[in-house]
Amino acid sequence: MSDGKSYKRSPAIRCWIHHILEGKYSEEIRSLYTIFGEIKRIRIVATIIRKREIMMNQVAGEDGFIDDEDNSNMRVEFDLDDSTGIIRAIIWRVNPETYMEYKEGDIVDIVGLIRYWNGYTSITPELMNKIKDPNFILLRNAEIIKKIKKGDLKEIPENILQDDLIDEIPDEIDLNDLYEDGEEPKQKNIKDQIFSLIDQHQQGISFKDLKQKLKLSDEILNDYIRDLEMESKIYQSEENIFQTF
Repeated sequence: MSDGKSYKRSPAIRCWIHHILEGKYSEEIRSLYTIFGEIKRIRIVATIIRKREIMMNQVAGEDGFIDDEDNSNMRVEFDLDDSTGIIRAIIWRVNPETYMEYKEGDIVDIVGLIRYWNGYTSITPELMNKIKDPNFILLRNAEIIKKIKKGDLKEIPENILQDDLIDEIPDEIDLNDLYEDGEEPKQKNIKDQIFSLIDQHQQGISFKDLKQKLKLSDEILNDYIRDLEMESKIYQSEENIFQTF
């Protein structure tokens, strides 16, 4: 037996995306406070509503050459929806071919680690499998409902100091690569404008009106709207009609 300390793996807590989004992250203990207590790893069943393959900044080796034979300078992102909320799953430094079988519309069972950065919560998948039997979803929901009805729930602390630090993101990843051409301030400004405009219309505003007022393309506006939905700031009250919470 080894004399060293054994590594205790955190259990994967079955939950809904809503429970993750309403939780509060503690940088000090690198855990998310939820109604199920402090959690580091989760297990969710959700539908892939969007998939992206993104090229990251390449890092040269000691000899000055870039070794990229396996396309590991890519990251793959999945936007996941389980009808209680939307969250993003990010796989860093991966060959996209590893995840070719996963398409938009697929239902997946994911075990992953909670990540938090700059007020944004995401998941780093460890295991990911397609689900074809709808009874699996019913069973998972029943398990969560049973756990909630059992009543062994925790209160989420009101005040937790949040740090704008990345939790265990590989050191070689350039944070600027998360934004195109250093456009983070501009992106935040545009997103704030979209949110403000939607907030001004208490009865909701259509995608078409937003596009006309902001002079944005369909693709760009969709990206910002998706981000705001994932942050639980806006929702669709009717098809292509958006309101703030």
